[in-house]
Amino acid sequence: MNTNDIREHLLSRAPWVNRATTVDTVKTGDPMREVQTVAVGWVACVENLRHAHELGCDLFVTHEPTFWEHSAPELRYRNVEPGLTKQRFLDRTEMVVLRVHDIWDNWPGIGIRDSWARGLGLTHFLAEDETRWHAVYAIEEMTLCEFARQVAARVQVLGQDSVQVIGDPEMIVSRPALGVGCGGPDTDMVALGADVLLVCFDGASYWQARQRFAELGVGVIAVEHGTSEMWGIENLAVYLRATFPSISVHYMDLHARPWTVMA
Repeated sequence: MNTNDIREHLLSRAPWVNRATTVDTVKTGDPMREVQTVAVGWVACVENLRHAHELGCDLFVTHEPTFWEHSAPELRYRNVEPGLTKQRFLDRTEMVVLRVHDIWDNWPGIGIRDSWARGLGLTHFLAEDETRWHAVYAIEEMTLCEFARQVAARVQVLGQDSVQVIGDPEMIVSRPALGVGCGGPDTDMVALGADVLLVCFDGASYWQARQRFAELGVGVIAVEHGTSEMWGIENLAVYLRATFPSISVHYMDLHARPWTVMA
């Protein structure tokens, strides 16, 4: 078993991925090297990589970029700090890094979107867009403030201590919509009846997205990018563990978390 075997298995079951343009490639290391122990994490931050090495991992599977650029070959920050330190570490340990992003965003049932919904307790599916990135769900009627409190309580276990909300706290909502990380819901979901959009800061800038949504009269709840995707990446680790029983798989979540200060 090597990294190419794992990548090919995943790609063969992801017909929505364009093999010619996908970012799901090997970022560093020898993809033919035998793999016995694998780490899986939302991002290949140096803390995760070091812990993976301590556990004897041959391969790190990351969802987000290793060197802070979405598209290959990720050269802009690789040759300056902290990229230099990270690359030296990877060279020294010979750890392979494989990105699994396009594959896992749309993976049915346990991929990013569906794991995010299930983690929030959204189980009454109503509709989705053509890309299957966005979906709207039904919940019992409650105020925006009540729903935001429920979301905040759910994501606390992921290390997020608060959520940000835009909209009248007393407005009644019953049709939340969410999406895949930066590709969060937009007016497509409002057209399908969504009255509150769950977005991430990375993908929904204030003036371009969240303010626009507010002017449509819908509520907006914003979380961190990692928060919206960690449950999905944990499910990726579960999937690899079940699919390849001959290898050991460890889930890593040591990436930095913001914390909130209130006056």
